[in-house]
Amino acid sequence: MAFGRKARKKKPVKPPKQSARPGFFTMVTDPRTVLRVVTAIRVAGPLVAAGAMQASTSVRGLLDEQRAKHLGVPVDDVAAYKGPTGPARARIAGLSSAIDELRARRSGDTAVIRFADKATTRLTDLTAAVDATVSMPPGTRGAALRAVNSDLDRVDAELMTFLVGPRSS
Repeated sequence: MAFGRKARKKKPVKPPKQSARPGFFTMVTDPRTVLRVVTAIRVAGPLVAAGAMQASTSVRGLLDEQRAKHLGVPVDDVAAYKGPTGPARARIAGLSSAIDELRARRSGDTAVIRFADKATTRLTDLTAAVDATVSMPPGTRGAALRAVNSDLDRVDAELMTFLVGPRSS
């Protein structure tokens, strides 16, 4: 107590107050809380999982229907026409079935039989070309598939002349 100062009493340091709500770590490690959470998961888990499965199945069905409509094939056949060559394969299959149907309906017409034979051979060649594009780099594949599609356009136009007659332009 030197120099004329009064001695101050030091205030004791108080420990930090515990809040009314426990901390997150305390709450998470509390056995009762853990038991409640596990029970809730056991009850709600199967319901949530079933709902998620049903939702994903519905979405997948809608996507398959949309893809089938885009490709022009039945929904059951969508998986056969996947990948970058899928549309070309679907188009070749559609033209092949249309040509076979035309041949069956007009089997006595030699022009139809000649066209059907020539078109079937061409479609076989185009199928081989589409198969070959699978291993090509994307740029080359795109150019090859555009060439295949232009050939398919020609076969389609010829088929239409036999189905509905020549275009009147």
